[in-house]
Amino acid sequence: MTEIPGLALAPNWTSAAGALEGILAHLGQPLPRHAIMGLTGHAWHFCLASRGGVVALPSGPADLNRAALPDRYARTGFRWERYSGRLVPGATDQPARAGAIEWAAARLDAGRPLIGWDFHLHEHAIVYGYSRDRAGFFVHDILTEEVGPFVPWDAWPSSLGEVELLAPAEPVEVDPVEAVAAALQTALDCFDGRDGPGDGQPRGTAGIEAWAAAFDGDTEVDRAGNAYTLAVLQAARMDGADFLADLAAGIPELSAPAQRAERLLREVVKALSPLITLFPFPTGGHGNVGNPGLRRGAAMALNRAARYEREAAASIAEALALRVLSRTLCR
Repeated sequence: MTEIPGLALAPNWTSAAGALEGILAHLGQPLPRHAIMGLTGHAWHFCLASRGGVVALPSGPADLNRAALPDRYARTGFRWERYSGRLVPGATDQPARAGAIEWAAARLDAGRPLIGWDFHLHEHAIVYGYSRDRAGFFVHDILTEEVGPFVPWDAWPSSLGEVELLAPAEPVEVDPVEAVAAALQTALDCFDGRDGPGDGQPRGTAGIEAWAAAFDGDTEVDRAGNAYTLAVLQAARMDGADFLADLAAGIPELSAPAQRAERLLREVVKALSPLITLFPFPTGGHGNVGNPGLRRGAAMALNRAARYEREAAASIAEALALRVLSRTLCR
């Protein structure tokens, strides 16, 4: 049995970033939450999860470009490795799971904690150990305090069948200007809807506008998922604004466009605030999601948030065009 002590999931509506923050602290290179969110792209992500004519399902916040995560996470000071696979529906033998267990065990034995997906629930967690005798992992996620840390291998992953693990490797030297340029380009990619598979689900700022259109029409909006998605989005954009404030203070050449983008993202946060009250997590506001007057008000607030976000993207693009960053992107 292997267990790595001293790990804890950091508080964050974006569970992957909470796991990353906990691991960086354990490795002795802590970063503040807003820096992690901004550098890795989690601050800029949005997906309006949609299936079967229902929108704002709770899967949206975690439906992102997982293949890009190792490169994005490397901006925090470590090279990252990824193991990815899928279960074979109905099969007894599951090569993806078996391979993932051995991949994880080798890294845990070397003292390297993992970020994993879909253990007690469809969220990210820190994997800090395993037991071959009990045939399972030990994890920290948002349900660990309630149900305990152990997750049997034969119950992982859930019926989603998605096997996803990330592991830190050796430290890497990060050029701060290069990291900033890459992070801001990621912001533009996310706002433009390029942070996930091309599966037809609305993403980025257009996804927020599609959310508004759903409220303005007769589309069914998932009550719990709507509340959860709102909470994750608002917290992410708050961290994005704090990240931009740091850039404005730390790189004088970026001060004007970064401050403008920061201010606009704070307007996004303000536009979402009344919706957090109308549709509180986890109840979702009971019947509020079906009330015609409240739906119209929600549509107006979301459209306002989307307008501010588009203006923020323009300011971020202006910052990227400045010579201090454009030279980095052109290398």
